[in-house]
Amino acid sequence: MSDISGYAAGQQGGGQPPADQPPGYAPPQPQSYAPYGYPYPAPYPVAPPQAQRNGYALTAMILGIVGLCTSIFYIGGVIGIVGLIFSIIAIRAINRTGQQGKGMAIAGLITAIFAIIINAIEIVVIVWVVHTVSNCDQYDTNTPQYTQCVRTGILGN
Repeated sequence: MSDISGYAAGQQGGGQPPADQPPGYAPPQPQSYAPYGYPYPAPYPVAPPQAQRNGYALTAMILGIVGLCTSIFYIGGVIGIVGLIFSIIAIRAINRTGQQGKGMAIAGLITAIFAIIINAIEIVVIVWVVHTVSNCDQYDTNTPQYTQCVRTGILGN
């Protein structure tokens, strides 16, 4: 046990400080830890926290790319429309909150627009060809008149 002065009872002098020291003196105690209430210093420089990436932006970019790749099929236009919606939502959210991912949202917007345009052109061409060929249904399909009507309608010869 120790008394008020920090000396163990049973030491010489009955727990009193040595004669050459003033009363109330306690020798310094080694401390191997920081005093309570003081944080340890960081072992490396702390970087500021990064802004979060917008999940809608990543989704929009993926949908735009998939829509563009599948735009020769009819599903590409639908995927492009969904990607366009996600892109608009992502850009508005990024402008409002300051999150990261604006480049991905813009890439999704551009690829979704291209997917929709390619799909629309494909549909217009198919409808035009079907309409042109259906105007030639008055002829039998195995006759030269039918072939000439289709060529004239499609190629303009």
